[in-house]
Amino acid sequence: MALATPTSQKPGRSHRWAPVTTRASGETLSLAIHTLHGAQPGPTLGLFSTSHGDEAFTVQVIKAVLDRVDPAKLRGTIRALPVGNPVAFESFTRSTGQGMNTDKTNLNRVFPGKSTGWLTEQIAHVISEEFVPGLDALIDFHCGNSETAINYVLLENDPSEVGRKSVELSKLCGSDLLYTAPTPEQTGTLTQYAKSLGIPSVIAQWGGNVTNPAAYVDRCFVGIRNVLIHLGMLEGQIVLPPQQTMLSGARTLLAPRHGGLFVPELGFDRLCDTVPAGTVLGRVYSPHTFELLEELTAPYDQTVVIMLRGTLSRVNPGDYAYILCNGATAEPIVNGK
Repeated sequence: MALATPTSQKPGRSHRWAPVTTRASGETLSLAIHTLHGAQPGPTLGLFSTSHGDEAFTVQVIKAVLDRVDPAKLRGTIRALPVGNPVAFESFTRSTGQGMNTDKTNLNRVFPGKSTGWLTEQIAHVISEEFVPGLDALIDFHCGNSETAINYVLLENDPSEVGRKSVELSKLCGSDLLYTAPTPEQTGTLTQYAKSLGIPSVIAQWGGNVTNPAAYVDRCFVGIRNVLIHLGMLEGQIVLPPQQTMLSGARTLLAPRHGGLFVPELGFDRLCDTVPAGTVLGRVYSPHTFELLEELTAPYDQTVVIMLRGTLSRVNPGDYAYILCNGATAEPIVNGK
């Protein structure tokens, strides 16, 4: 675990730029790393967002934390990297995809990266060297884009001590829904790398094109404040919903096989709803001939919608449309008892 914040550091907020490389334009590609030092020594919590460039909502969440936490009342340090992949953010695309960087473009699949690798690997290397060291805990934020929304915390089935602590922090984030993957679904993720170093890590899948975004940011802040209180970084009372739901088993990514005009049947207000099997969730039409190309339907008797595409949009084959869980696996987590 990391050392407590030295008492010699003055309380307050600052940021610095961690250089990655020189772009063809001559610009220096750098990552903005923010630091909020508390008045007293304590742990260091890392907040990370936008490894995928079209995931902008959680940048607001990190800003809210840095704006609202009073350093005079903070023990320890909050270290934040709001835009993990500036190149993908610039194009507002999920992956990097610049120049010959076509083999390894998803930042959250290449950690800890390589200083001499593809551009995405170079970004991951700087994050691994400049942001991760010294953290006592990490929250890695993901979200929907301008056409999608998501709301759950992703857990990995990890029986180790760092895995147990990761689950504990994940529950404290206060999300109504949590999902435990039976096996790691991906490799090379930031949280897997952090956990390999003994850093408990949370994968918070929060937000996107949500209804009432300001209220949603407030809810996210409460969850992060819970983590800060648990870590001994803030005084206060942990606030959790009366009941949370843990889902498990298969997590179905429902994506269109055909590109075209996507017309949803469920709006963003239906995020986290449960619908019966066979419910039409959305349709894909040809915008040229108006032919119905595809209907996307709910697969489970109790289909829990944890991510959805809730607006009229253009889709390409294989684009994210829905992430769905089987409500039959639901186990309640009753809080306050």
